[in-house]
Amino acid sequence: MTPQDSLARARVRLALREAVRNHLFDPNVRMIDFGHPRHGGVLDTDETAIRVHVRRKLSGAGLENAVRAGDTAPIPDTIAGIKTDVLVGRYRTHYVFPAPARSGGAATVGGAWTRASRSARANPLRGGISISDAADYTYGTLGGLVFDRSTGAPMILSNWHVLVGSWSVQPGLPIYQPGRLDGGLFSDTVARYTRDAMPVNLDAAVAAVGSARPLINDQFDLGPVRGLATAQLGMSVIKSGRASGITNGRVTAIEGTVRMPYAGVERIIRNCVTIDPTVDGAQVSTGGDSGSLWLDAATRRAVGLHFAGSDVPERALALDLPSVLDALQVRLATTIGA
Repeated sequence: MTPQDSLARARVRLALREAVRNHLFDPNVRMIDFGHPRHGGVLDTDETAIRVHVRRKLSGAGLENAVRAGDTAPIPDTIAGIKTDVLVGRYRTHYVFPAPARSGGAATVGGAWTRASRSARANPLRGGISISDAADYTYGTLGGLVFDRSTGAPMILSNWHVLVGSWSVQPGLPIYQPGRLDGGLFSDTVARYTRDAMPVNLDAAVAAVGSARPLINDQFDLGPVRGLATAQLGMSVIKSGRASGITNGRVTAIEGTVRMPYAGVERIIRNCVTIDPTVDGAQVSTGGDSGSLWLDAATRRAVGLHFAGSDVPERALALDLPSVLDALQVRLATTIGA
């Protein structure tokens, strides 16, 4: 990175802090990030802006009435000298809870698969398959294999809301594969919750793998993770998730901060990467994909940990993976067969 690049990044971060401080807690605002704006609904990859994601996009008399009622405040055209863009985003964590058991198949971009294959009892374990904690009748996605930096012990990486899900949970909670909503039972215990990164505003957790079934470096229908990288604007990415299978997207924003409810408590989640479908309107993620690893499509290096998204418009949110690994004090498995 050149000195000019460093100065530009520092300027963006200062502007983002100002935007978060002044606007994130507006009742109508859900997230603030830095990336490509949309003009007339079309992504402009030649420009960058501070993007303010709102529940409802208001203008004219509607905006004036909402301001008078205290429901929102106007977003300035620039923040700290950087242009702003306002777009709609209705985000939720991407797991399934609670819901009755379901059956049936589903198709996805990138290859044929069935719910049964990703929801089945797997041996060995790999990324992209069903998982849950023992307490919640749900499922999310097993992200992948990581190793404790101190002991070298193998661990499952996924989200806090997939492996923990409650503020009262203590380390040692059993982790099932498949998840409970996919029929997982106590006999399907494959790991135990160890620690999480919620204290530093990251929806991520790890669970120590037991001796019942090994966990290998492989993503269902994608192959092994081949390294670690940082998400960049415009990067083409791909993931393997329990619910939507193989999907493709592109990074449209970075450095995001979002307000998200967890177990009855609203939390601030930082270091968010925003991913839009490669083709507008195509599915990029859905409930049940939480915990998936987003990989650079060209190199298969992991860049993000999926945790949330929006259906209208279709959009995915991931956590910057290097930040997650540092917070959890783990290293990513990148050796084939590891």
